[in-house]
Amino acid sequence: MTPRANPVPNDLGPFLKSARRAVGLTLRDVEAKTDITNGYLSQIENQLIAKPAPNVLFQLAELYGIEYSDLLGMAGHRVPSNASQTPESLNGIPLRALEDLTEDEKRDLMDYLNYLKSKR
Repeated sequence: MTPRANPVPNDLGPFLKSARRAVGLTLRDVEAKTDITNGYLSQIENQLIAKPAPNVLFQLAELYGIEYSDLLGMAGHRVPSNASQTPESLNGIPLRALEDLTEDEKRDLMDYLNYLKSKR
């Protein structure tokens, strides 16, 4: 059984390492099953990267069988509410929020959307 996240900032790396070990995977196993390099994952687990991109967290959540929203919160990302979808929002996130993204965040968002499309 994988551990349940306790959304406390700065615990993401050790939590992910524990979750990976709980499902019996090595860093290289994760690399083989995702597009996340073992070196990058090692840096996350050792807290050298504190805020990995949402698409990375999504892949790890699916692979480890843990809640994606927990990982988002632990990494310091905004966690969408379960609000109903309206024309002014996308999954509870106001569309105007997309206007405030930095170029790096826009690139991360596009990477994540491309990842979702590839899963169809």
